[in-house]
Amino acid sequence: MAKEDPFVEIALDAAKSILGGNLSIKRSKALLYKVAVNDRLELTVEPKEPKRGQSAFQTDLCVFERVDENTEIPRVVIEFKSGITIHDVLTYSTKAGKHKQVYPYLRYGLLISKLEKIPSRVFTHNEFLDFVVCSGGVEENRLHQLFENLLKKEIKASRTLEEIHFKNVSAYYFRRGVEIDINSGKLF
Repeated sequence: MAKEDPFVEIALDAAKSILGGNLSIKRSKALLYKVAVNDRLELTVEPKEPKRGQSAFQTDLCVFERVDENTEIPRVVIEFKSGITIHDVLTYSTKAGKHKQVYPYLRYGLLISKLEKIPSRVFTHNEFLDFVVCSGGVEENRLHQLFENLLKKEIKASRTLEEIHFKNVSAYYFRRGVEIDINSGKLF
């Protein structure tokens, strides 16, 4: 992550400015991609303390929400890349899908620092990423606001998905779409 460090720091600062109460953001945390039981029907992992290499992948940044004294759940994962290849899209989309099998309310995305526009290969090969942001054309003084807006929307979406999955809330409308002005390339 060394190349993206200044970029990650801007995202961290923006997150810290809007997160409070039970929400926090953490760097390099592992999230489970599988929960299995052994031949004695015992869990093979510790769900509240995932460890990389033990059915868990490390993430660049993750927003967590404390739901009780001993439990924090992941809400939004942000992975950082300077550019993106087809291999990256396939890899991160697969990682997102694996994590969502364990955390169905999780929002997962990429922030690409050196590109101004999302390449078509992202739309062609993505299955499970919820958002991709290219910030190469965004003025540095606007990055903070971009991250704030993104996190607010993704946290809200995560909470809505949690209600649908675990609190018997029904939906009458669902839309998966693109939120961009295609003429100007401006987000939100």
